[in-house]
Amino acid sequence: MRRSRWTAAAFGALAGAMIAFPAQAAEAALQGAGLFVRAVLPSLGPYMACMLMVTSRISAPGWALAALGWLCGSPGGGKLMQPLRLKGKAALRCAAVSGTMSPLFFLGAVSRWLGDARAGWLLLICHLSGAALLALLLPGEEKDRSMRPAPAPMPLGMALRETALTMGAVCLCVMLGCVSARMAACALPGLPPGASALLQCALEITSGAQAIIALSTPWTLPLLCAACSFGGLSLAMQNAAVWQESGVKAGQLLMLRAAHALLSGGLCWALASVLH
Repeated sequence: MRRSRWTAAAFGALAGAMIAFPAQAAEAALQGAGLFVRAVLPSLGPYMACMLMVTSRISAPGWALAALGWLCGSPGGGKLMQPLRLKGKAALRCAAVSGTMSPLFFLGAVSRWLGDARAGWLLLICHLSGAALLALLLPGEEKDRSMRPAPAPMPLGMALRETALTMGAVCLCVMLGCVSARMAACALPGLPPGASALLQCALEITSGAQAIIALSTPWTLPLLCAACSFGGLSLAMQNAAVWQESGVKAGQLLMLRAAHALLSGGLCWALASVLH
């Protein structure tokens, strides 16, 4: 009950800020929608429809579903594992390894923003390696050999509808994150650019990634990798909805993503130092 009140208070404060700064809120929402249309939808929309057509026709053990989850991105990876009905440590490990972002986000949108395809590959490798390392570091238990039940093949029309619904939700998350960051900037006008970029990343990763790139510092790639591994609160809420039936709490997911950010950011810093 207390958590519900805090959530209501946070969204109520955001709504109040939008009334206090209507022009800035509308501008930020338009910026988020444009960012989604220009960068997210072209990269992830068609790709997600293809992955739904593939994964709805595959019955596989947990480790193979984790690999498919890396291809799908979050929260799709968690949804693939729902039929296994994992609990306890097994669910926590799978939540750790499946909470990754789509490869096309790195290889498409982020690479284009950076103007460097090799940087996109470096970020993706460190991002996935950090997730795998995190799963290995978590307390283990007997290996899960359960198979996902044979799925019902999804018709193309249903895959397109599912993709459209998901993309609509993603668009709203991007817009909400952009508006939240702008309202925070209006409330704290003296916030330094670096702190503002980190705040955007904490709220919503798409606009946050662009804010980090705009800083153009020697730490851009490690910071970007860490931010993408954390994923932002909007993505965390989507993952929490997927894993709540398995007993994994939202606080645990945030801790996993924070640990993932430290591991992948450290790997990226080490590799970038070697390569440059």
